[in-house]
Amino acid sequence: MPAFPSSAHNQSGQPSQSAQAPQQQNSPRIERVGPVRILRGGKGWRGIALRLAGGAIADDDRFQVALTAGDGRSVVVAVLDQDDAIAVWRDAGRTSGLPLLLETSDGAITEPYPQLGRVALGAVRIRRRHALLAGRRPRFLTRRKTGRLPERPVVIRGEILS
Repeated sequence: MPAFPSSAHNQSGQPSQSAQAPQQQNSPRIERVGPVRILRGGKGWRGIALRLAGGAIADDDRFQVALTAGDGRSVVVAVLDQDDAIAVWRDAGRTSGLPLLLETSDGAITEPYPQLGRVALGAVRIRRRHALLAGRRPRFLTRRKTGRLPERPVVIRGEILS
């Protein structure tokens, strides 16, 4: 056997990674390298879903945070109490750039905060005042109050001015 085999098999006779179909390489999956989980194929993930854990009545205060794929598969990332679930869910969505999804008990998935790629969509915020006070005061003085005398001025007598 030559030192560098021409076929796409490794030394144990199994197909190497490059011989796998490209469909499997692009499909969403989580790889485990030691204690670390790595998200692969990010384009295939639909979003990060928050749902009730188990579906039992006794577990109403437990939630699952799961990665959902476009084909309906999901991978549970964490099972948390209701106090921590929303914070972890929003943090995972912010760091991964995936949309936040809510999954109801009947399996319907909704997107409460729509986004386009990594950009969250929302109401337009006006950043400038368009000549609101232009005729009255200069812009740099808009936060300052004008000086006014009190109704009854304070008169101090008996001071020596020299």
